[in-house]
Amino acid sequence: MSKLYIYGIGGTGARVLRSLTMLLASGVTLGDKIDTIVPVIIDPDTSNGDLTRTISLMQLYKKVRQHLSFDNRPEKKGYFKVDIDDMNTNFRLHLNNVANMKFSDYIAYNRFANQGQADSNQALLSLLFSDKNLACPLDVGFKGNPNMGSIVLNDPKNTESLVSLLQHFQSEDQIFVISSIFGGTGAAGFPLLQKTFREAERLNMPNSSAIANAAIGAVTVLPYFGLKENSESEINMETFIAKTKAALKYYIGNLDVDNLYYISDNIKNRYENVEGATEQRNKAHFVELAAALAIVDFANSNVVHNQVHTSTSYREFAVKADENPISLNELCSSTFGAVGREMISFYLFSRFLMEHFHLTHDYAWAKTPQMKNVSYNDAFFADLRQFADLYKNNWLKELSDNQRSFQPFDLFANTDDVFDTIMHIEPKKTSMLGRMLGKNLKGYPAIDSEVSDVSMKKLRGLDAYNYFMTVHEQAINNVIKKKYNI
Repeated sequence: MSKLYIYGIGGTGARVLRSLTMLLASGVTLGDKIDTIVPVIIDPDTSNGDLTRTISLMQLYKKVRQHLSFDNRPEKKGYFKVDIDDMNTNFRLHLNNVANMKFSDYIAYNRFANQGQADSNQALLSLLFSDKNLACPLDVGFKGNPNMGSIVLNDPKNTESLVSLLQHFQSEDQIFVISSIFGGTGAAGFPLLQKTFREAERLNMPNSSAIANAAIGAVTVLPYFGLKENSESEINMETFIAKTKAALKYYIGNLDVDNLYYISDNIKNRYENVEGATEQRNKAHFVELAAALAIVDFANSNVVHNQVHTSTSYREFAVKADENPISLNELCSSTFGAVGREMISFYLFSRFLMEHFHLTHDYAWAKTPQMKNVSYNDAFFADLRQFADLYKNNWLKELSDNQRSFQPFDLFANTDDVFDTIMHIEPKKTSMLGRMLGKNLKGYPAIDSEVSDVSMKKLRGLDAYNYFMTVHEQAINNVIKKKYNI
């Protein structure tokens, strides 16, 4: 099996990786060949709220995933199926010489004065960079200035950090780059990264031939949100379109990627205008989810790089109708087929885990040999409940509350039947005879009944955690089939 190395550049890269992590937790797969992703976030702003939140989520995913195995499962799939490997990077690409340093110091702006050459060299640098650029501390990012980002990210010392991450790269592995086009870090980093990969042999990278000839995909996120006015901030949303046009013009003839995905939306929401650090913590957005779907599409496309002549496939994302909010019904059939059932399944599992699971510890499934010595307060179940809470009460809620709003579920509906909370997808009605026979039950009793049936099957070779996950996931998916025929 192969790995997909994913480079998330800047705040947008971190947020897209957050959505991808949620999709993978729900059981979304990356084709028949890729069983592991290696995500790394490239951002000099190491305290960025979007970055730290995504890293914490991926660390939690790893903690849950380390207890799971799919070799002995009947269907060889399930929640948390895809492995996430940080390659001992803590999901970050280290950038050299940016901590506690101003941009002017990074480019040695003042050295020319010491050499008596201030008139020519400093004047040139002053034309290229404003006084605010020069005074900018690098450890809060590039503040929407790709001209600064291109200098730092093209530093050979930072290329060395990139090389160390790829030292185990194999011929069947692939690469994907996430970036925005209207900021500073992403707009500068994407073309530099893909150029570095394609020139791996010239740069004498380890496994250089495999890297240079790898299939490379990328998603370029165009403007999809705005910023409130803030006279203290150097970031101005009025420049977003101009930056986008300039970057797109540069991309023509300067990219060598196999699949390039574009995603955007009309600006419907304006966030607080903060320049970075812990306060930059945007709500999850549907555009970021759609960008994560580009990664799913790329991995499932079995792309092979043409070493002689790259023919780039350009792709965009669309929904059936320009609706706000969007529900699962507005997703095109291919999109729903890739993630719809999985999102419904993990949503139901999350609610079951948080709202009902504590009432089932004495049920028949819990008395099977696999579960007899299990403590439901141990680290695995605590981590699993925490992840379920983040899925429903953080990520899905933020998607629902944002603009454009994505509302696949009625998260806080006051109903005794959780199956009524799938927006615009009606469950089959429960007949009187069905209730009398204990079939077609409503709400959590329907899941309990199916769990009982699944637990009676011979599930050999599974330890407690894998048994628990297999039984409950199969039960929920069986109920989904019966209730919604999907």
